[in-house]
Amino acid sequence: MTSIEPAHRAAPANESEREQMEAAFRAALERLPQNTGFPHAVRELARPLFEVGWISGVRTGHTGPALADVPLPPHTFNSALSKLCAVMDAEAGPSVGQLVSYHGSQERAHGRYWVTRIERELDRRGRESVYYRLSDYRDGVFVTALSGVHAWSVTALPQHWQRDTP
Repeated sequence: MTSIEPAHRAAPANESEREQMEAAFRAALERLPQNTGFPHAVRELARPLFEVGWISGVRTGHTGPALADVPLPPHTFNSALSKLCAVMDAEAGPSVGQLVSYHGSQERAHGRYWVTRIERELDRRGRESVYYRLSDYRDGVFVTALSGVHAWSVTALPQHWQRDTP
């Protein structure tokens, strides 16, 4: 019988590996163009991905000084971080002024509305609940159609309100 046990046991990153990774991560962020503007939350999402790649490279000997002075092209980081931004935006839900499709429990009200308010509340356990106010735009003003709408009752649409929106 053959053993399926790995030759080496898995081990978490040690202090030296983490220090190297942190220095490399900072250096990578410093090489991004100034106008990149990735939010802190996106950078924190990128950190564990970078850590896995870096530490894997260290353990396999692929982070040596051979390419130390050869930076990756900025689009490499932009591409990776922009994908994380898209994930964060999708999780964040619709924003104020965005068109949404309502498909909640009030079937008579199913349709498209503008988000005119977002309320966030914490329950006793510290879990966040998000509620939307949905409105129609009539005669130059927003008229509330639904309030207290749960996030799962709306689907964000790509259109955002602009002054010239009918």
